[in-house]
Amino acid sequence: MKKLQLSILIISLVSICTIANGQSSGDFYQINVYHTASQAQLDSVNTYIKNNYVAQLHNAGFSKVGVFMPIANDTSADKRIVVLIPLKSLDQLSKIALDAAAPKYKRLESIVLSAFPDAPKWQMPELKGNVKDRVYELRSYESATEERHQKKVEMFNKGGEVKLFKRLDFNAVFYAKVLIGSRMPNLMYMTSFDNMTAHDEHWKAFGADAEWKQLSGLPEYANTVQHIDITLMHAADYSDIK
Repeated sequence: MKKLQLSILIISLVSICTIANGQSSGDFYQINVYHTASQAQLDSVNTYIKNNYVAQLHNAGFSKVGVFMPIANDTSADKRIVVLIPLKSLDQLSKIALDAAAPKYKRLESIVLSAFPDAPKWQMPELKGNVKDRVYELRSYESATEERHQKKVEMFNKGGEVKLFKRLDFNAVFYAKVLIGSRMPNLMYMTSFDNMTAHDEHWKAFGADAEWKQLSGLPEYANTVQHIDITLMHAADYSDIK
C-alpha cells in the first residue's frame, strides 16, 4: 500500500512539473486546509500555526504567508484554518515541511496551484477598512470534464473575466489552476473586500455588468462549471496577507 501511495505521489509530481514547464514565469501556490472537529481543536491548531508554523515558513524563505479563518467556523462542525503559501517555483515545495509536533486535527487538505497567465503574480490586497472587518472570499470552480475546465480557464484569461474583476475592483489575491488537489479538474481564486457590505455590493455590480452578461452568454463557455465552493474568511491577526 505504501509503495502504491509513493508511486502515485511520484507520478503526480512529475505531472505538475511537466505542466509547469510552460508556465515558469508565473507564481505557484500551496493551500493547506486544516479541518478540525471542535473549537478546542481549532484553537490548538491555530496557536501552533501562529507560534510555530508561520515562523518555520519564514525561516524557509517564505516571507508572506496568509492565514485565514472561515466565517462559518462559528456554526459549522467542520472548523477550518486556511493557509496560503505563495511560491516562486515548484522547487520550493520541498521546503514546506509539515511538523510532526503539530497538535491533533481531523484532516489536512493540501492543494498545489499554478497562477493564470493574466494574473501571473499574487497581489497584496489594497483595502481600507478595519482589518477585523475585511472579508476574503476563496472560490473553487469544479468542471465535469478536463475540456470544460480548460474552457473555464480560457474564460478567465482570453475571455477577459480576470480583467473584468480588476475593472470592478475585486482586489484579487490570486487566480490559479489546480495542479494537485482532492477535487479536480478545478480552478481557485481569492478576492477581498473592506467588509461584508462591500462584498455584497461588488457581486451585485458584477452580476449586472453588461460585459459579464455578454461573456457568460457565449455558447463556448456554457456548462463550464459543475460545482462551486465558496468560503468567506477573515485574516488571522498574525497573517502576513491582510
